[in-house]
Amino acid sequence: MPFSDLQFSETDARKIQDCLQRVYEEVRRAAGEPGYRLAPADPERLVQLAEAAALTQVATDIDKTGKGNLLFFADEETIEHIGSLYGNRGKRIPASHALTTIRYTLSTPRSVRTIIPRGNRTTPDNKVFFSTKNAIEIPAGELYGDVEAECTIAGMVGMGFESGDINNMVDVLPFIATAENITPTSGGTDIEDIEAYRARLQILPESFSVAGPDGAYVFWARTANPGIVDAKVWMPELDLQSFAGFLESWGIADAAGFYNALGDYYRESGTGPGNVNVTVLMQDGELPTEEIMNQVKETLSGKMRRPLTDYVHVVEPQSKGFDVAVRYWIETEKAIEATSIIDAVDKAVDQYIAWQKSRLGLDILPDILHKLIMDCGVKRLEITEPVFQILEPNEVAQFSGSKTVIYEGFEDA
Repeated sequence: MPFSDLQFSETDARKIQDCLQRVYEEVRRAAGEPGYRLAPADPERLVQLAEAAALTQVATDIDKTGKGNLLFFADEETIEHIGSLYGNRGKRIPASHALTTIRYTLSTPRSVRTIIPRGNRTTPDNKVFFSTKNAIEIPAGELYGDVEAECTIAGMVGMGFESGDINNMVDVLPFIATAENITPTSGGTDIEDIEAYRARLQILPESFSVAGPDGAYVFWARTANPGIVDAKVWMPELDLQSFAGFLESWGIADAAGFYNALGDYYRESGTGPGNVNVTVLMQDGELPTEEIMNQVKETLSGKMRRPLTDYVHVVEPQSKGFDVAVRYWIETEKAIEATSIIDAVDKAVDQYIAWQKSRLGLDILPDILHKLIMDCGVKRLEITEPVFQILEPNEVAQFSGSKTVIYEGFEDA
């Protein structure tokens, strides 16, 4: 039975009322009134309608409560209780702080080191503040130092600042001439979206294994930041030609030497057994920044999460660009609906773009765009771009920015 067909109690008011009427008539007939039928205008029917309304509400509450105990149907009120059954790993990811890298520049190089303390604040507008996560020191003779900083308020409030926007020092330090961010802000998100949380809970049982299955890596990678919506894991293939050259350069002649060299090559090349590549995708198809990838690597590096023999590499997904170029015609008989059809087509194109970049490894499928547009009431459609393209699990489609949607006019059927 599909999940959508599951029902714990009857919630159709008409069916409940019909049941009350049938039972009432059977009782009257059993009490000595053979052939009894309740007349449409009988006052007893009004009583039954009132009872049916009350019972419908009760049945609806029962149905909602029953479904709320199941992950597929759980809502905001119940889903976190389901997650709590798994302890800390089942908790919903709270809102995260936006991250950036701040560069502190000295007025002139000094003969001694300059320390930037942890918690030093910088702001773009005196409303949003970023504080350094760690203390850093600018060595003697150097002119600047970089340090990661996070927004003091969790959520989207710290997002949207480009490089150079955060440049006002709140905590002024001696010898520091300027402080500004050298990377756009990233990673700031609100509390984990309920659908992302639902999907993560579905794969949570994979996380109990300590043998390094794909599902465990995917689960823990998605817990690194609530803005992560997808993750992929794979073992990079061994480049045999490169390995042969590596062995030749070492002049390997014995088994022990071969074994040691093999381990060295695996570690240095990042390929072959023991190496695990992990990539993640952010909301709205955004690629992860270096700060996000560092969060993922830190999350996966725990002793209870990463198998001892694994070398984990967090890499950026490979992007495959696509454009949209379509021409369409509307049937002459639908001329009165043309305006609404044109609006619907524009929305369908935007819907396709959002869908196409929503997951890693999702093939570029113009057929989906064709269906969405034709469902708007279009008579004929020509799609020049995108073209079908198969993507690897670590690749993601990225909209290149060129969208050409041309309405060519009416055509007879």
